[in-house]
Amino acid sequence: MPRVAILIPASPNAAFLSEVAAFRVALGNLRWTRWHPTIYLYLGGPCDFDLFAKWRRHLPDVEIIWCSPARFEQKDCWAQSDAVFELAPRDADVILTMDADTFPVWAFEDVLDRVLATDCVAGLIAHYPFPLFPGTRPRENWQRAAAGIVDVPLDFQFSYSLMDPAPDDPELQAPFYLNFGVVFFSANRFDGIAKRYLSIRPTIMDRLHDPGFSGQVALTLAITAERCNVWSLGMRYNFPNDPIAERMYPEEKMHAVIYHYLRTTHFDRRLIFSSAEQYHAFLDLKLTGSNHDFQHAVRAFLGNQYPVD
Repeated sequence: MPRVAILIPASPNAAFLSEVAAFRVALGNLRWTRWHPTIYLYLGGPCDFDLFAKWRRHLPDVEIIWCSPARFEQKDCWAQSDAVFELAPRDADVILTMDADTFPVWAFEDVLDRVLATDCVAGLIAHYPFPLFPGTRPRENWQRAAAGIVDVPLDFQFSYSLMDPAPDDPELQAPFYLNFGVVFFSANRFDGIAKRYLSIRPTIMDRLHDPGFSGQVALTLAITAERCNVWSLGMRYNFPNDPIAERMYPEEKMHAVIYHYLRTTHFDRRLIFSSAEQYHAFLDLKLTGSNHDFQHAVRAFLGNQYPVD
């Protein structure tokens, strides 16, 4: 049976650890028939080890990899994010990187099958262009980021996923620039991409108006440089709790496979799984749209009682 390694970077606090504990329960409730999943959690930063011991009990089959204090001091939160690319397992057939604030509700073995069969990278095109320097345009910023880094032209054949398509405006066309929440890699291509990514990401930080986007941009440049097969996934595989996504992708909303509960307008994603009190408060909220759908999925998968008490 082929293996998928699910790699999640996080900080060792109640917010992240509770999200991963909830993710683990949801993943285990999916119907796996052809693939064997394993979660790998990459942690770095200051840690309350009594708190960690409490949450560790709820992550019994999760492989945990710690970044060294020296590495965290050098890189800050990039330490655990980079560790995903430095220390990925070698015995998987597909590598799946995910954010902690994602929640799977439907099997995605069909995606794993195709990624493996076609040796590709798959994911959702990012919602918007990365933040721009004042007075500049998206393509200008892409060329600034890529200059001297890759010798393969960027292919602007995609559209930012939460912007209305504008085929007559080349500035709104995107390269294969993925939202980091859910990204599938054929293991055969992962090592080459990872080496490129790790060399590119720190190099381009001072080329971006917001260095926090250096990871997503570096991944685009690495995939381009490696000349990978790519697959732009539908919104259902990384559906945000966002009213624009609901308007633009009603069919995808009806068939969501993985929720990405990154918006905090109606609840704080860092708290909802952190305690019984917060969990019940979340379930009691009067929500609409994709927030309601996510709430319904949480209740269906985790139950009315706090699942990690």
